[in-house]
Amino acid sequence: MPGATPKNRRYRNAKISEHRLKRVVECFARDLTAAETVKATKLSAPTVNLIFHRLRERMRDHGLFIPQFGDEPHPLKEVFNPKHRGVPEHLHDLHAIERIHRILCAQHLKGFERLPASDPKNVEKAIRLLRFNGMQPKRRYQIWEALKQAEVDTGAPATRPFDPRHIHKDSDILINELHISPQDAFFAYLWALLLRQPF
Repeated sequence: MPGATPKNRRYRNAKISEHRLKRVVECFARDLTAAETVKATKLSAPTVNLIFHRLRERMRDHGLFIPQFGDEPHPLKEVFNPKHRGVPEHLHDLHAIERIHRILCAQHLKGFERLPASDPKNVEKAIRLLRFNGMQPKRRYQIWEALKQAEVDTGAPATRPFDPRHIHKDSDILINELHISPQDAFFAYLWALLLRQPF
């Protein structure tokens, strides 16, 4: 049907629903093995292995950084956890990239969202979270405004604290949830990445 929403926005031509894909990505984010994920999701081993492999490829090709590994001994061999020991040599880079992304998400991104300020719903969400921060002993959310390039070119900083009274409609609102688990942070990153770069 023209204009209909695809069955799975993150996995084109998939035979599984987006809900079932989400369960697999959640298992991946929790660092479960493929065998454990097969038991948890009731999907076949080839399907789970393919999704895991494609997740690693998405991080390699569209992730937080583009690694350049040369012909030297693998620089991240020691960060492989027991789950990845015995991985074929030609896949070492993909597994190393996965580990780096896990660390970066846990240390820096947490529950990161980038929302266009042109949508009033996003501004309302940021205001609600700002009020929520004010009712807590410790801030749960960091909220900034990322200014449009024209403003930055005039010498203004690229980001500033979010203030709904002075927000530019063509800027972005940056929201970082501070107090979530590393696994939840990694899942949030992967799920957003697949929406931008589906299989």
